[in-house]
Amino acid sequence: MATWPTYAKLIVAGYGEEADYGVLRTDMDNGIAKQRARFSTPIVTRDATIMVTGLENKKALDAWIGTDLAGGAAWFDFFDCAAGSTVQARLVGGKFRWGEPRGRVWTATCQIETLGR
Repeated sequence: MATWPTYAKLIVAGYGEEADYGVLRTDMDNGIAKQRARFSTPIVTRDATIMVTGLENKKALDAWIGTDLAGGAAWFDFFDCAAGSTVQARLVGGKFRWGEPRGRVWTATCQIETLGR
């Protein structure tokens, strides 16, 4: 399992998170619809920001995501301050978007998902 590089910060934005238990819903001919959870452990999606200093670190992170994370599809370990421990996460859809740099600081927006809370 890959570990998030120390030269890049992964900042989980605010406290917004969305839990998905994969609820299946069946409408009934009469009465209330039936529902059941497909997953016992939710998939939690959070907005996050990636921050690196310098163009070389940006290029290194792009290469790391492309190779070690198989284009962003693979799981990685990172320290989650909210959980107070190391958790496994992955980039949702392997997508992240770099913004215009502010001086030497590059930031990208993305979503990450983890199993459980």
